[in-house]
Amino acid sequence: MEVGGLVKWLIIFILVILLIIASIAIYAANFFLNAALFKENSWYDEAGHKMMNPDNFNKETSQYDLTEAEQNRVGALFWEADFAEDCWLETNSGELYGRLLIPHPGSKKWVICVHGYRSYGKRDMAFVASKFAEQGYNILVPDLRAHGKSSGNIIGMGWLDRLDLLQWLQRVIELEPQAEIILFGGSMGASTVMMTGGEKLPSNVKGLIADCGYSAVDREFAAMLRSAFHLPAFPILTIANRWAKAKVDYSLKEASAIKQLKKNQLPILFIHGTGDKFVPHQMLYENMEATAGVKESLIVENAPHLSSFIYEPEHYFGTVFEFIHHYC
Repeated sequence: MEVGGLVKWLIIFILVILLIIASIAIYAANFFLNAALFKENSWYDEAGHKMMNPDNFNKETSQYDLTEAEQNRVGALFWEADFAEDCWLETNSGELYGRLLIPHPGSKKWVICVHGYRSYGKRDMAFVASKFAEQGYNILVPDLRAHGKSSGNIIGMGWLDRLDLLQWLQRVIELEPQAEIILFGGSMGASTVMMTGGEKLPSNVKGLIADCGYSAVDREFAAMLRSAFHLPAFPILTIANRWAKAKVDYSLKEASAIKQLKKNQLPILFIHGTGDKFVPHQMLYENMEATAGVKESLIVENAPHLSSFIYEPEHYFGTVFEFIHHYC
């Protein structure tokens, strides 16, 4: 075969390989975007959660499981107390659910506790809310859009939710105009809190607490692709980012806690467990470097995702309330 013929077949071969790679990347981008950002997609519940956060599926019972069970028992009792009631918020995206817990009528101390990815307020924040109540706080625990009892199908990853949180803030201020409010979030709730910190907030907001929040949605998705699928971020996320704006009304790159924290002037406590396989704990340092406000950190050795208050509860809540006392 002549050299020209070999070159021609080599070019065809390369083009075919590139076409196959492009097709796989397009399929993967579409699959990942749908699986990650649409509530009705069942892949996360059926397989993804175990792949991305395997610590939650360890069948061996440990002392931490017993601690978690007791915390859940305390949280469930607190959630159903006589001073608790449901509330609803009408937004452009639909009706959002919240739980108001007012054990201290007339208190100006308030906290809004925000749950994590594909979870809901009671599951993640009932016990945390009870600990704040012990310190004299009234509490609002919302279900984020497309989570829990709230309406919607598109998961906001904190970016859309920051706008909802602004409205929840106004609800608290309507109840207590002199409220001094702490924003507390875990996992996606932490990123929601950090992203909200970059907005123009009422003076009632005094501080932020972010437990295991990701620094940006595209960075978190890149970490998911590596850990769960052993796939590179490029070109999958490049394609997904272009489609996201049309599908979910925000791009993966713009949904950034880092960018928002650069505008934040409020004191913020960052918390993360070094055993987190869902949100890499190194993201804590990215967030700390970004914020313009006073910052402190709490690192809990070996704690998995959103489990630091299970691994070291006394140290955890002692640090939280000491931080609030000093800076908020």
